[in-house]
Amino acid sequence: MAEKRRYGIGLQWFPDIIEKKTIYVDKTAFVHKLAHHGGKNYFLSRPRRFGKSLLLSTLQVYFEGRKELFKGLAVEQLEQEWTPYAVIRLDLSMGKYYDETSVDDICGGLLETYEKQYGLPVLEGEKLSRRLKNIILAAYEQTRRPVVILIDEYDAPMLDSIHKPDLQDHLRERVRDLFSPLKAQAQYLKFVLLTGISKFSQLSVFSELNNLSDLTFMPEFEGICGITEEELFTTLKPDLEWLTESMNERRRKNWTYDDCVQEVKRMYDGYHFSEKMTDIYNPWSLFYAFETGLIDNYWFSTGTPSSLINLMRVRQMVMPELERLEVKMSRFNAPTERITDPVPVLFQSGYLTIKDFYNETNTFALGFPNAEVREGFGESLYNYYTPDYYGSRDQMYITFWNLRRKRIAFEQFLESVRKWYAGIPYSITDKNQNEQFYQSLFYSLMVGIGADVEAEGQTSDGRFDIALKLQEAIYILEFKFNRTAEEATEQILKKDYAVRFAADPRPVYAVGLNISQDYRTIEQYEVIACK
Repeated sequence: MAEKRRYGIGLQWFPDIIEKKTIYVDKTAFVHKLAHHGGKNYFLSRPRRFGKSLLLSTLQVYFEGRKELFKGLAVEQLEQEWTPYAVIRLDLSMGKYYDETSVDDICGGLLETYEKQYGLPVLEGEKLSRRLKNIILAAYEQTRRPVVILIDEYDAPMLDSIHKPDLQDHLRERVRDLFSPLKAQAQYLKFVLLTGISKFSQLSVFSELNNLSDLTFMPEFEGICGITEEELFTTLKPDLEWLTESMNERRRKNWTYDDCVQEVKRMYDGYHFSEKMTDIYNPWSLFYAFETGLIDNYWFSTGTPSSLINLMRVRQMVMPELERLEVKMSRFNAPTERITDPVPVLFQSGYLTIKDFYNETNTFALGFPNAEVREGFGESLYNYYTPDYYGSRDQMYITFWNLRRKRIAFEQFLESVRKWYAGIPYSITDKNQNEQFYQSLFYSLMVGIGADVEAEGQTSDGRFDIALKLQEAIYILEFKFNRTAEEATEQILKKDYAVRFAADPRPVYAVGLNISQDYRTIEQYEVIACK
């Protein structure tokens, strides 16, 4: 059996990775390129668990001139000087921001470390900007060299308070004060990098710091975080071989190496951060699969997007809309005092990614990057709307599995869906009495249990609600609310939605579903063959 290597899951401090001899995908050429890019102030947005903290720790020890840690890596040959600089690194994700004093408490603690390091009095209770200014000046005076500033997860305070607008306003002002010296003390700074999930213009934190170069969409830095396909098939090829053998042994597969690569790509690939469309794999999930020897959903276990889902609810955005959105670049740059548009945050958080780029209109097509995110988001959305009805998902999974195995007929599956709708608490359905809600909830359920479903599929004469694809047939579902199932099937047939699958040899069925307002479930359904 192939040898299992050491992966250092959760290690974000570059020296630990080198000293413990765990697997490291060499990103130091990017580090050198960024350090010598010609500018001074930068911003990078990448999803959570994508390696931002590791990148900052690599930059930290690089600027500190610790050449011995880079033996055998690309930067060893690229860098000639190795001049040491003072580095101030602030990680704003080191706490939770639930009240008005949290920024002062958390950031004050971070600044206290550097006040003590440079022999300054600890100015507890003073403005954060004054304390950071004093630290920058002290570091400059003691080293006689400009200072490097690295800010990790700068937007953590605003994202923690996304559901509390008044608190968010206060925290934003405190963060804005903290970072004001980054412009006022520019003559004492060599390099500044801020990372986070949401782009700075979305929060107006940097209304005064308007000289940041945004690396987020730059093609030359697309692979600075995450794992590129080239890196996967070179540096990590032995790990793919180990994973293939592990899946065959533990999951009774009969996979070849290529079969494993295909499944890894389906689950963890699909991220793009520029029009160059370089394939980027989720590093957290990829390394967890290597560590455990199992391909599974790991990314969503590190956090749930409840605040984003709540924002979607407020904006009346449903999951089918996220399958393919077309947005202009300007949507990511619109300044606002509060996070009100879920789309930029969904992209920057990693739930959506670039699927295509239309040069003529400077427009991106966005969608879910891979099966892991799509299924995980569907499950999270389902759990958000039905928090006390989670067990029903497991029951529907079993029912759908029986349908796939041909142990029950499609009409029996619909009867289970009828009972499932009827069991959803009144407090939920009473607030969402419309066709779109029932369609979206069913779609989220199907996505979350791994069904092959397509929403809002376009044809020349309209678009269908949902297509459910099984091995032996395709079912086009049309939802109506307080109408009739016959109207729904008639619409499918009249508009010839089945033409979408004309090249598919599987038979296509029209499924009309009418939801009753009184009973809050399927009152009537009809299934008719289309071809």
